[in-house]
Amino acid sequence: MNNFIKALYADLLHRIDVVVADINGMTHHPDIKDRFIGDTLSQFAMIRFELQEAFDTGVLEAGLLAGNNLYRFNRVHRTFKAIHSYRYLAIKNYRDPEIFFYRVISQIYAEHRISALPPIVSTISNHDSYYWAVPYFEIIALPSGEEHSLLNLPDIYHEIGHLLHSMFGGRSCEVSTKVIDRHFALEIVRVTDEGTAAHFKETLEEAKYLWQDSWLEEFTCDLVGTYMTGAAYAWTNLKLLSTGHGSTKIFEYSESHPADEARMRIIIMMLEKLGLTEDKQRVETAWKVFLKDTELFKPSDYALLYPQKLLQHIVDEFFAFYQNADLASHPELVKAGDVSISVVLNDAWVTAQHDPTKYYAYETEALNKLRTTFGLPKINC
Repeated sequence: MNNFIKALYADLLHRIDVVVADINGMTHHPDIKDRFIGDTLSQFAMIRFELQEAFDTGVLEAGLLAGNNLYRFNRVHRTFKAIHSYRYLAIKNYRDPEIFFYRVISQIYAEHRISALPPIVSTISNHDSYYWAVPYFEIIALPSGEEHSLLNLPDIYHEIGHLLHSMFGGRSCEVSTKVIDRHFALEIVRVTDEGTAAHFKETLEEAKYLWQDSWLEEFTCDLVGTYMTGAAYAWTNLKLLSTGHGSTKIFEYSESHPADEARMRIIIMMLEKLGLTEDKQRVETAWKVFLKDTELFKPSDYALLYPQKLLQHIVDEFFAFYQNADLASHPELVKAGDVSISVVLNDAWVTAQHDPTKYYAYETEALNKLRTTFGLPKINC
């Protein structure tokens, strides 16, 4: 067994050395050269040191420590895979789309007065995984080809929301966390007193955990998207629902994401909070058509999971926090007359809906205007 474990350690050491040599042999773009490369190499060096130390100290020769040595290998191997997936692949694939998106996200950060270094945006995702973010590794990933499209781009603000949630330590929903915890604790007591615990207690206990574990953060990311792009985020969310599974599964939820119905509801509530009354009415009208005949698919206990009063509390606390943090909203940028990224995205949705035959030409022109602003060559979309 000791020889087997030593082989695992040796293989991983070699894999690390190959990746590090590849990084060192690349010519790196200035966007990532000073900030992203050194930190990534340091992360690889840390786990390599731990593996090499196991050889140097002779701990791998001790049969009694085989279990511990295997556990250490698995832990280090997971770390290697994470750095490889979220850093190395982003470095290796840093090309024109990444250069474009880094300028887009840098402008977004500047427009909304986000006082942090923008993350690297990489096209290493796929259409099944769609957009995702890993705040620890300072990366947002999109599918290849997104640099040619505007109607999905509001979702990048949702991913920015994950970085902001991490940056602020969850303080934009600090009070809501306690309110939600108390609400479900009381609901569990209520159903117990009413004698309906057999039907609802397990659902409420699961909801209480999921709200704290993941749902609340996802809701705040939807609020970031809406706060910073207004109706554009709502239309993109509706597009995602329409192209995904339609209306039949909007009441389903997972461990990582709340139900789409509740997410759309809180997005519409934020439009109202922002004073975007006309946009809210248009989105809500389309959403009601989407909701037609969905009652048949709504679970009997669904109303217990996403009470309107909790969603409203989250919206109110989030809005107050972002206003106090002096982060610019979409209405503020519109009022200032700035041609912001959020304005471009809203114009894209207006054009696509009201003049769809001319949308392709509009989108190509809009993207090339951005590229010209960024000092990048024009492309044919």
